[in-house]
Amino acid sequence: MLRKILTSIVILVLLAFIVLGYLYFQKQKEYKGVDPFSAVPVNSEMIIQFESLEKLIANLENNTGAWKELSKFDKIDKINQNLAYIDSLVDQFDSDHSITLNRSLTMASHLQGKNDIEYLYILPVMDYLEKKKIQNSIINLVGPERSIQEKNYHDATVYSISSLDKNSKGIHFAFSKGLFLASRSILLLENSIRQVSTDNSISKLKGFEQIRRTIGKNVDANIFLNLKTFPKQISFSLNKKYSSFIRNYTNLANWSELDLNFRNRIVLLNGFTYSDPQQGNLMNLFLQQEPVKMEMESILPASTSMIAILGMNDPLLHKGKYRKFLDQMGQLSEYLKKINQIKKKTGSDIEEIIYSLIYNEVGLAFSANSSHDRFTIIRTKSASIAKEKLIKMILGFAKKQQRTLSYYKRTYHLDGETNFDIYRLPEDKIPEKLFGSFFTDASSAYFTFIDNYLVMGPSISALSAFIKESVLGKTLASNECYQENKEFLSNKANFYFYASTPKANHFVSSFLNTELQNEIKTHKESINKFQAVGLQLSSNRNLIYNNLFIEYDPVVELAPQTEWESRLDTNFLHKPFLVKNHYTKENEILIQDVNNLVYLINPEGRILWKKQLNSAIIGQVVQIDYFKNNKLQYLFATKNRLQLIDRNGNNVKNYPVRLKAEAARGISVFDYDKNRNYRIFIPCKNQKVYAYSKEGKLVKGWNPAKTENPINCEVQHFRVKNKDYIVYADKYRVYILNRKGQERVKLKEQFSKSENNPFYLEKQHTSIPAHLVTTDSSGTIYYCFFNGKVQKKTFTQLSGAHYFIADDLNADGKNEYLFADYNFLKVFNQDGKQILEKKFDSGISFRPNVYLFSRRNIEIGVCLQNENKIYLLDLKGNIHRGFPLKGNTEFSIGFSKTKDKSFNLYVGDNRNFLLNYTVQ
Repeated sequence: MLRKILTSIVILVLLAFIVLGYLYFQKQKEYKGVDPFSAVPVNSEMIIQFESLEKLIANLENNTGAWKELSKFDKIDKINQNLAYIDSLVDQFDSDHSITLNRSLTMASHLQGKNDIEYLYILPVMDYLEKKKIQNSIINLVGPERSIQEKNYHDATVYSISSLDKNSKGIHFAFSKGLFLASRSILLLENSIRQVSTDNSISKLKGFEQIRRTIGKNVDANIFLNLKTFPKQISFSLNKKYSSFIRNYTNLANWSELDLNFRNRIVLLNGFTYSDPQQGNLMNLFLQQEPVKMEMESILPASTSMIAILGMNDPLLHKGKYRKFLDQMGQLSEYLKKINQIKKKTGSDIEEIIYSLIYNEVGLAFSANSSHDRFTIIRTKSASIAKEKLIKMILGFAKKQQRTLSYYKRTYHLDGETNFDIYRLPEDKIPEKLFGSFFTDASSAYFTFIDNYLVMGPSISALSAFIKESVLGKTLASNECYQENKEFLSNKANFYFYASTPKANHFVSSFLNTELQNEIKTHKESINKFQAVGLQLSSNRNLIYNNLFIEYDPVVELAPQTEWESRLDTNFLHKPFLVKNHYTKENEILIQDVNNLVYLINPEGRILWKKQLNSAIIGQVVQIDYFKNNKLQYLFATKNRLQLIDRNGNNVKNYPVRLKAEAARGISVFDYDKNRNYRIFIPCKNQKVYAYSKEGKLVKGWNPAKTENPINCEVQHFRVKNKDYIVYADKYRVYILNRKGQERVKLKEQFSKSENNPFYLEKQHTSIPAHLVTTDSSGTIYYCFFNGKVQKKTFTQLSGAHYFIADDLNADGKNEYLFADYNFLKVFNQDGKQILEKKFDSGISFRPNVYLFSRRNIEIGVCLQNENKIYLLDLKGNIHRGFPLKGNTEFSIGFSKTKDKSFNLYVGDNRNFLLNYTVQ
């Protein structure tokens, strides 16, 4: 009996060891080195591999920028929901946390039927026990209300779970050689299972193997595109017209790989494309071409919504490759037919002409102002030679039509001194005929030249608008947003595409299907926050390097709506000065930048000249008639000199005049007797005021005493009852002198005059005699009478940096008092009653200005430099229609031309542009 018991115990122990051993060895049965790509069907159109599913979920959950904005779209939001569901699902069936999502996820898409895209999901499984746990957990989670079917397929068990919704597909999954496979398509899953069992992996395909070796690590995803078949998937997003074209476009290249990096403010995709040189692929045009530096942005208008540029280091090589491509596609004979038709029509070989002109760049630019305005731009080796060849072509056609060249020529006058010839070509659509379907609808009806660039466009008016923006410097090269985006790109490429999303939104939408168009309309604000898309393709040995970025900015800034914008070399130093052209009687603009370069700009916004000064202009620019011949010059002071410049930018004789001491404030110019014998006063840092004649000589007889303290204001002149008063002040005292510099009025009470504010003359009113009014450093108003009497009133407490203006703001014949300090503006009447109080979000940066639009239409101008905003408001605090506008300097308002009915406002902005707004 004992023996039987012992035997049973031994058997049980042995069985226990066998079971434990089996379980132990199953646990040790790990699936090592299983490549998820071995399960990817070789005919997949797109493959996305995430290095870590756990990291992906965390990154997208924490993304507060681009991904969060995209999640407002239904399809993207579903991705978020599915990822969150997977995360919660694992928590449900993995209470001991033995299963981690820190593993790769591979997705492969495949077109099935006519309109269906199905996806295959591949996850590596660590070991046998994990496989069983996942399998049992999924089955247990399904519940009794859904059926589960099993079948064997190629040594794998396929589980099919029905859907609760009869209109939806179920899910199918299986385990094969250490991989978890799942799809809504049973055909795709079975295809994957068969693929695992073969040695013919997608990784061994020609081209795919090469690009897979280039993938980046520590990225959000690696994306692989089969460029032979992927266009079919793209076609589903397009409208009927473009869908059929893209669907059959199978000759772009072979395979592309893109490393995806998803950041809050930018989406970056870069990698390589393989294009088999033996096949008829369009991207073969870039092979053997050196990337070129693209400089077309220097002439492209800033209003350009999209650009596409071909970079040709060797144009003749490009021509040969393009012909070979057309021949492989069976389209060469049609191409040659079109070239010959133009030759018969004009007597010129257009292909030979254009290719002989090309230097590095051929571009297509779309105007934001009109989707129909598309321009072809060719950088030429020589504009003069290019022009000569094209005119010869026109003359050949004109001779057959019995016309002269003048019939095909028009001249665009930018202004009185700047002209551009615009010619009409006898053949339209030349770009498309020479360079292919990408240039479809690009007109070559008219052409002109800007620098060394040949520009073709659909009309004279379209080309004229292009010329104006380009010549005034309002180009992509000077566009701050565009330049910021270029940081993500190389300065050399063989192909470059750029789109400003807010400008191109409507045009791009026209290509899409109705569903996407409606979604874009619904989420237009979100779409516009993705402000730019850029793509570069560059030849790199036997591969093509791809560089793609999508820029996200939560703050959508609209470009200012201006008459024109003219770019300076750098930031502005002061307000734009309006100066009169003595020939045309029109207003021109004189301005200086921080590099002390002075510009004269005409009413059309063109820079007439630049002049380098040794230092900044101090104070105002005053025009005088030096020669008494009704021709005006510009008079002003710099740190150590008096400057007098004529309208051509040349110094007038005897000028510049070196000052006796460094200037403390700007000049004041008085013409006492209106006979143009000007007197020029300038206070200097040696506490003396000097008076000069217009010839730059010190005025004899002017001999004022040295001030007791440094002078803190410009010199002013007032005439009251035929007496002249020369007035200025230092920190603690006011000086009221006669023409000789002798004290004419001695005030009975001195005060510390505020530094930012001048004196204002208030003429005699009823019983109150004429007097000067200003403020002290605390904002107290001081009335200085010419008999020496002083009165004062305090309306409000202010800092020493306040601004004060005394002016008739309501056209009632009496002055109102305007105060500006920090971020508020207040207006009082003479009795101390507050008429207006306006508070801004940031500090007022400069002295407010009062503008008289008509006798009763008077408004106040304010600049908030930190916000790059300017305001016009009336005495009730109402902001002028259309304001605030962009601008960060003091501004000037006046008529540009003598017959204008609207005022022009000139202001600088934070992009180094002089802006010209129309104010009505």
